[in-house]
Amino acid sequence: MYKNLFIFSLLPCLVFAQANAEDSKRLGEFVGEKCQDIPLLEDLSISGQLNLAFVTSNQHLSKDVDIPSVSLDGDVYIDYKKIVDGTGFGFRIGTKARSGMIKGGSAIVDSSYLFADADKLGQFRFGYSKSAGSMFSVSYADVLTGYNLVDSGNASAFFTQTSGSILGTGFDKDDAKALKFVWLSPTIKGWSVGFSYAPNSRDGHLFKEKRNKIEKDYNPTQNFADYRSYIEDSFTGGVSYEYGDPNAFNMKIALAGWTAKGKTDAATKIRNVKGYNVGAVFGYSKYKFALGFTDNMDSMIPKDLVDPSTQKFGMCPGANNGKVYNIGVGYFGDKWELSAGHFHAVKKWSSNERSNTNVTTVAVQYNVDKVLSTYVEYNNIRAKTCERVMESERHSDGVAYGNNRANLFIVGAKINI
Repeated sequence: MYKNLFIFSLLPCLVFAQANAEDSKRLGEFVGEKCQDIPLLEDLSISGQLNLAFVTSNQHLSKDVDIPSVSLDGDVYIDYKKIVDGTGFGFRIGTKARSGMIKGGSAIVDSSYLFADADKLGQFRFGYSKSAGSMFSVSYADVLTGYNLVDSGNASAFFTQTSGSILGTGFDKDDAKALKFVWLSPTIKGWSVGFSYAPNSRDGHLFKEKRNKIEKDYNPTQNFADYRSYIEDSFTGGVSYEYGDPNAFNMKIALAGWTAKGKTDAATKIRNVKGYNVGAVFGYSKYKFALGFTDNMDSMIPKDLVDPSTQKFGMCPGANNGKVYNIGVGYFGDKWELSAGHFHAVKKWSSNERSNTNVTTVAVQYNVDKVLSTYVEYNNIRAKTCERVMESERHSDGVAYGNNRANLFIVGAKINI
């Protein structure tokens, strides 16, 4: 009875997604038939995922920001690989699309790079790839199904973000939009390492040219990143160890770190970037359990801290750029997937003043077939701030957002390309 009720409640998503899934399948068959005799296209592949989501919530601060109720977003990748004398050469072109229902929705280039792949030397990438620090980071997102709000990139579009709060498990400047060199080692007896270098961040290019695209990805009034700051000479790396059988007991333990020069066009100079992530994923058959921790230390906070006894705004001694703790558990069957997780983040503005965020997530997903899945996700969000953060935001931006809480429901469908 519950299974039928669940699928019936998702009927609008199923109808919409099934129609698009059938169209995608027919398009793939047509392209494959027409291109099979073209040498270059024989080594091409297309993959990705589209996600249709309907969002509703009862937020305390809902009146302060225009929150969208529907989104259609996803990623599409075109891959080419040719093997020559045992070495693979190729490229990936990725596009991330967001509908106009999320403010500033657009299509942007994402994870596009050239690569060379050799069994004994590993893989070399040059282009807009994720950094090694990002690829080796582990969080509860690795075992969550459904929409995965916190790490979706859309959390601040659907939730009125409290000033100073954190809604993400990694360092937000460390993304796939910066031109970089990446090396990923082959896996030897379960061990693998990686390294990446980016001379300049995406932010550095865009901010200096007065074309900040980040704010278009989110609600402009909810973007709390300092639009005047960016990074240079970013070095990231990671190491991981994997053991076990995917159908029995298995585990992955990883450590990632990053460092970079912190830059700003503001009068107040900022500190360099340094931080790390440590995490583990344990699995047994269809069950998974994950733990993650990220420490951004004092990355990009002002070099000159203020005296809390004489100034009501600004960061004081004892401040940091935030710590993130998360834990998750999931079940991944052939048809049904279930997961639950908790996210806790805290950012200190002085030794005893801080903002913190807590998100508890529960999700259920039903896989209709290999192409189409539907899901329901519930997020209980609690975000608190302090008066110093509020005064700092008012001083710099003229607006600040106080404590917020929400029960946020997402019903949606995924189409795998």
